[in-house]
Amino acid sequence: MRGGAARSATTADRLVGWATVVAGGVYSAFLVTPLLGTRLDPGRSYVSELAALDQPHALVFRTVDAVVGLVVVVAAWHLVRRPGVRAVRWAGAALGLFGVATLLDVAAPMTCAPSADAACAAAEASRTALAFGVHEVTSVAANGAAIVAAVLLAVARSRGRTADQPASPLEGAMLVGLPLVAVPGLLVVLEETVGLGLDGVVGHVQRVQVLALSGVLVTIGLVVLRGSRWVRRRP
Repeated sequence: MRGGAARSATTADRLVGWATVVAGGVYSAFLVTPLLGTRLDPGRSYVSELAALDQPHALVFRTVDAVVGLVVVVAAWHLVRRPGVRAVRWAGAALGLFGVATLLDVAAPMTCAPSADAACAAAEASRTALAFGVHEVTSVAANGAAIVAAVLLAVARSRGRTADQPASPLEGAMLVGLPLVAVPGLLVVLEETVGLGLDGVVGHVQRVQVLALSGVLVTIGLVVLRGSRWVRRRP
């Protein structure tokens, strides 16, 4: 065997793996908003508006994001410090950026929800396309980092696969998750900066992306649980 494929899971692998699986699950906490009675329109509102300072359950959603951000940073460190495939270490660095950007979102939340507050929406509309705030910058950074991490982990797992070998579940999950993270992420960024006329559906677009990110995090956690075997076995 080459590339450390036979490595067994350690206690650290199991702890970090389970934590990442749980973090991936709770990252899609917006799914419970109908039970909370939120008045935000899921088609017009961004997920981050749930954590805006003027929203009744803002503390809950900021707490969820803080926990996810911290767990992802730990998982990223776990990947970076592993010897072996360079692509995996770079993926860990990208994950770390995603975690840090998520924590910065928590530290600098939106002050109001534009989709539910006319004055807030007017203030947002008056900004120029280049007038980015901390929230917009961290959102773009998190999107880009998540895409890079998914690509690198899929590449790492694909190393050594011959044409007659099927893709592994990890490769499949990453390659399915990648366009579901990248395409909605790009549309959201363009809508926020230059405007695409997606006012009535941008919320649904972003929610698809968040669900895909949740799936990517769960997949990463499951692989770490099994001993961080990112590279396929080779004869």
